[in-house]
Amino acid sequence: MNRFAGKVAFITGSSRGIGRAIALRLAEEGADVAVHGREQSDAAEAVATEIRALGRGAEPVAGDVRSETQVAEMLRAAEEALGAIGVWVNNAGIEHEEPLDEILEAHWDETFAVNVKGLFFCSRAAAAHMTARGGGVIINIASRFGFIGDPSSLPYGASKAAVINITKALAKQYAPTVRVNAVAPAYTPTGMMAHVSEDYIARFNAATPMARITRAEDTAAAVAFLASDDASFTTGATLLVDGGYTLK
Repeated sequence: MNRFAGKVAFITGSSRGIGRAIALRLAEEGADVAVHGREQSDAAEAVATEIRALGRGAEPVAGDVRSETQVAEMLRAAEEALGAIGVWVNNAGIEHEEPLDEILEAHWDETFAVNVKGLFFCSRAAAAHMTARGGGVIINIASRFGFIGDPSSLPYGASKAAVINITKALAKQYAPTVRVNAVAPAYTPTGMMAHVSEDYIARFNAATPMARITRAEDTAAAVAFLASDDASFTTGATLLVDGGYTLK
């Protein structure tokens, strides 16, 4: 498939994990990609090198999504290097796992600043550019916890529920020019989740109808679908990629 030939994609938090998988999937399907991290890093450059090896353009871009000024500069730098952005994926996120009675105010604030405020700043900036240029697609990365909640990760779950709501609001605001959807994966073995025990994984598999964990590539495939013209009549939706975990 070559669904993104001639298009430019920007994926926040794409120097590793799910973001990296999304960046590579879109590049495999023809997109030039802005690889983002909060700071300049060898990891972002490594992903950009992988993308260039696929014959696509790639540009590492650094910036803090919590700052509107830095978001504007990120967007400017990416478009200067690669051209007008047609696909924007809000993947950057943070999670602090701690018992409900021990949740720190600083962790609560940081979680919402990155996962909600940062996502909103990026979406608004990207949508303005896309609207001025005739259209585009925004994909937000939510979570199964946005549907079911978890007292051991309450701020994260609450922030992802907000992402699902924001996705609907943005879809209404920017239709029909810009489509806005979300993907909600379940537990995925990335660096952010390296602390998870084998026992947790076994219990997760047992509770999942598809009997395995979510792979980063599963989420990347869902993003590619929603970002493509195959989903041209879909907006405001959140696609669960959880192997049926939330069916229980």
